[in-house]
Amino acid sequence: MTLFEFNKEKKKELVELVSRRIFDSYSLKNEPDLDQTLEEMIYWEKKRSKKYKYWDQYKEQYLQSSLETKKELLKGSIDHYSHQIVGNFNPTIYHLSAKLIPPFLNLLLDALSLKRLWHFRASIVNENIMMTGNLPFIRSLATRGTLVFVPTHLSNLDSILMGTALYYADLPPVMYGAGLNLFKNKIIGFFMNNLGAYKVDRLRIHQLYKDVLKEYAASSIQLGFHNLFFPGGTRSRSGSVEKKLKLGLLGTSLKAYIRNLEESKLTPNIYIIPVNLNAHLTLEAETLIGDFLAATGQSRYIIENDEFSKLGRLYSYFKNLMHLNSKTFVHFGDPLDPFGNKVNSDGKSIDYHGRVIDISRYVKREGVIVHDDDRDQNYTKELAKMLMDVFHCNNRVLSTNLVAFTLYEMIANRYPDFDIYKLLRTYTYHKAIPLKDVYEKLERVRQFLEQLSDQGRIIYAHYLKKLDAQDIVNEALKIFASYHQRRTVYRVGDELWVGDLLLLYYYHNRLVGYNLEDMLKGTL
Repeated sequence: MTLFEFNKEKKKELVELVSRRIFDSYSLKNEPDLDQTLEEMIYWEKKRSKKYKYWDQYKEQYLQSSLETKKELLKGSIDHYSHQIVGNFNPTIYHLSAKLIPPFLNLLLDALSLKRLWHFRASIVNENIMMTGNLPFIRSLATRGTLVFVPTHLSNLDSILMGTALYYADLPPVMYGAGLNLFKNKIIGFFMNNLGAYKVDRLRIHQLYKDVLKEYAASSIQLGFHNLFFPGGTRSRSGSVEKKLKLGLLGTSLKAYIRNLEESKLTPNIYIIPVNLNAHLTLEAETLIGDFLAATGQSRYIIENDEFSKLGRLYSYFKNLMHLNSKTFVHFGDPLDPFGNKVNSDGKSIDYHGRVIDISRYVKREGVIVHDDDRDQNYTKELAKMLMDVFHCNNRVLSTNLVAFTLYEMIANRYPDFDIYKLLRTYTYHKAIPLKDVYEKLERVRQFLEQLSDQGRIIYAHYLKKLDAQDIVNEALKIFASYHQRRTVYRVGDELWVGDLLLLYYYHNRLVGYNLEDMLKGTL
């Protein structure tokens, strides 16, 4: 089933299915546990909405109610959340946006000729979005089961990027969760609201809402709608590849698979497609890294006013992206099953030796399907572990990351007792760095990265192999200077100066996690 079949009736079916399953689950609770659920919901809703009078009256009502009335109040809240979360898909707007928005954007930024506009479909992929991976294989799996794309996450632009990439890769449209704050942009919100996005209110952190959200994902996958979600849960604030994944949402694929088995579906399989997104620059880098290092960073889970919300910054970002021919890389990894096993060309799960395995046995005892939350959580942990390994192996080295990593490590090695906070406070990093030293150290870093690439532990961009150290530095400097309001790195004569250590640290972090720092000790 595809999103083209997500009509009014299917939308109603999904909402009712989610509400019924969550209510059935919670109605089994005893009264003290039900009271705790309502108390937690009231507390966080008051804190989130500031509607103290409404929620005080709600609490007063439930305290005076019988168990059955409490269940009715609970059902009302569940129904409210289900209807608020549900997305929409309009095939007309889907085709219209895929064909008209990219050319219009490029026309706005780059004064395209009519001839170039006519050939835009090919040029946007070839010139600006580089897609790699076994796409024919992934397309074939869409007819054998349900696809769940799980990309790395750096920017609010990633949803738009993934939608564009899926369209031009001839892959089916997907349902995906998007932060409620993104819908505040009327133009972006209009398209997201009609292109399969369901709303995620990250300020609602109580368990009832989280369970409704996870059930929405699980039920939509079970109904056969291809899905996409960012397993890291939010954008990488530090700029690094995801080091921790959200098990709750990730586990919805296994839940859907078990339900498919129970219903004896002809195509019960769920295929997890890891996707690596890499770009030379990140639109919101300044805000994200500042938030990461801020004392209150962890509590600022939602950033309302970053560069994504500022039209001028969006314009500047896309303009320089086009003019510099700075590519964005989308790598589709090898598909996995919900347990983390690879699958063969027939869509069947295989073990490490390439032998076909019957994964339905993972959830059965004596041939009967058994529900076991602890077992399923362990399986999901294995999937998460596999995904994090894949994300690191499919991470692509770009010039901005390579130069930033080299420079930051050169500074860090000068002051081995200083962490990023002390370096920022003391301003010790603001000293000239001879270019000849940078070229020498960069070559050393490159050697290690090429070794890792040969081992399949990272992707060293092919075009970088054709460039020498001087060319790589020049490209990175040009890209850094093209967008950020604060100068990251700049050249004065035969020396480099670090203008913004925070941004340098952000782009450096994309190459953290490979023990490069230990490998480089004594060489920098």
